[in-house]
Amino acid sequence: MRPAPKPGVGMNFSVRNYARLATAAVTRRVPVYAHFGVTHRCNLTCKMCGIWRYGNRKEELDMDQMALVAERMARLGVVQLSIGGGEPYAVDYIEDAAKLFIDQGLNLRILTNGIGNGNGRNEVDKPYLDRIDKTMANGVKNFSISLDSLYPARFDYICEVDGAWVQAVRTMTHIGQALKNVPGALPNINCVVSNLNLEELPDMVRFAREIGFSISFLPVELLENSKSGVRNWEGRFIRYRPEMGLNVNSSPTEVRERIDRSYDELIRMKADGWPILNSTNYLKASRTYLKTGRFPAEGCDAGKLYFSVAPNGQFTICHRTVHQHLHFLDPDFEEYFRSIEYERKRLMEAGSCEGCMRACWIDTSSMFRNIRAFAETAALTSLPKQKRAASFQEAHAWAKYDDIQIVPEAVSAK
Repeated sequence: MRPAPKPGVGMNFSVRNYARLATAAVTRRVPVYAHFGVTHRCNLTCKMCGIWRYGNRKEELDMDQMALVAERMARLGVVQLSIGGGEPYAVDYIEDAAKLFIDQGLNLRILTNGIGNGNGRNEVDKPYLDRIDKTMANGVKNFSISLDSLYPARFDYICEVDGAWVQAVRTMTHIGQALKNVPGALPNINCVVSNLNLEELPDMVRFAREIGFSISFLPVELLENSKSGVRNWEGRFIRYRPEMGLNVNSSPTEVRERIDRSYDELIRMKADGWPILNSTNYLKASRTYLKTGRFPAEGCDAGKLYFSVAPNGQFTICHRTVHQHLHFLDPDFEEYFRSIEYERKRLMEAGSCEGCMRACWIDTSSMFRNIRAFAETAALTSLPKQKRAASFQEAHAWAKYDDIQIVPEAVSAK
């Protein structure tokens, strides 16, 4: 599971969608953002993610069912939809399914790992890039691609696939070149912040701008011990990887200083107009979480401003909660969604959640609660479109091949 950008970024709004956003700002009862995890299958086994262990082709919706999902989302008022997984391109018909949502007037972003066949080759995976091209031809203008380091060896270690860095950057530059002059397009890098890459974050922002992308940062969340996933619902999604945590084998003072140096610079870069998708509120909350383990205390609007749909079409207010609601394609779902029964269940779920660092709730809620967060989103959408995006050869020059330990020695796990 990777971070999904907040609504309002990198898109051309219709009058209908502006009206939905205005209603959401007044009532906070329009689900303007949704995440549809179309599959749990993935061609990577990233160290901090466990979703791939639950991939099952048989549970996924077919095209006719996806068409019904698209129609229902449009009726409910969804403006921004992120299609993720797993890896969405594990679904053979995802590029055609994407058009179903575009045709319903939804602003669509696809979250892909950019690795293609994921077999460790460094050359172009042409069939995968052909599918990306078809997706863009079907109207998709926004993609988010995962990249956690400028050191290829470090990123390959995280993904557990040799050659992952090269393949992901090839895909990014392919998309950047194709979308560099397209109005409303804002491709994005998703970067998970961990012990492994903390010092790289400012350079990751510079790299993103060079290739015509924005970038968003998500602090790593890990299981507390190797057995906690047996009892913890969240164990379906995250793993126990102590070498990625920021509190292993290191003094608290050293950890805090490392975090502050990186996040102070990110906040300065955000203020200076660099293409960081996260709000300043989110960056500050991330710094606090990495230093203390505390989640933000602000109210969560899960199930009101945003919701999640699982590969089999099951509705949840967010991916962390158990399935206790009607199926999204149930004939009575829309009536149920507006019922007192639903609101009671939603309040109990949201109120009992220990919290998380997902931008879908922190940034989306802030956008409709906080004038500064809304203004930052508006400013990002108004940034001049880059007329040039780096080629693969130019982007590859950013790769770092210094002789370093993949896991920083001072804070590596025992």
